[in-house]
Amino acid sequence: MKQKQSLILLTACLMLVGCLNAQHPTRHFISLTGGVGYVNTIRPNPALPVLGLGGVGENIGVGYQLHHNHLTFGVGVEFGNSMSCNVSQEDIIPSMHGIPLIGVIEKGMTELLYNINVNIPIMLGGEFGKFYFKAGLVPAFSVYGKGAVIGPAFNENSVVWDKEDIQYYRYTRIPQVYGRFEIGGSFGSFTSFDDPNQPRARFYLGAYADCGLMKDKPKQGIGVYPDVPYAISYESSNDVSIPINVGLRFTCLLNVGK
Repeated sequence: MKQKQSLILLTACLMLVGCLNAQHPTRHFISLTGGVGYVNTIRPNPALPVLGLGGVGENIGVGYQLHHNHLTFGVGVEFGNSMSCNVSQEDIIPSMHGIPLIGVIEKGMTELLYNINVNIPIMLGGEFGKFYFKAGLVPAFSVYGKGAVIGPAFNENSVVWDKEDIQYYRYTRIPQVYGRFEIGGSFGSFTSFDDPNQPRARFYLGAYADCGLMKDKPKQGIGVYPDVPYAISYESSNDVSIPINVGLRFTCLLNVGK
């Protein structure tokens, strides 16, 4: 008797799932995205007095998004670049293995960091009318990183070195995973996802926030300090940093049929 009841219950569940599928068609989209925002890196326990002043980042992406009964799932690939700034909060005496080196990094000494990333966002969310939200994980891979020490630009003297005196170097970031949250809404005329006559494209604008953990690895030393690749942030000190990115993202969903 129990086996028969279980079979009846399973059959009923399968029929219910079938009915839901019939009432709420699954929609498939190609997603095209573009975003711009503020980027910064926070060091909770820095080995040296270095402050991240932040910068700006842009990204574009393409992917796939599924919509079923208010549920959305998406996966894609993004190409992004960022330019950010670090500055020394006080004078720093460089050292190697605890032995002081010649010279002092002045208070206000500034470095610019440029980075190109490839991201793979994996997002799950919901959409109710014109409102949507998404949350997920974003594996990120550094493709290219370059830095430049430009001089004590943020102190009482505010000096930027001549071009021939600026020190350039390469760095790389190990693969990392961000957490991402995005919230926003569609604009323009709205058509229900249950409507058999679907628009070719849907347009959205949302705010996003990324947060994770990161460690940079030296790739090329500069000057006479080969074990200290960053004149300011000293990534060889193995600081743990928290990247935070916030901004706006535009999304276009292209309907590719059932």
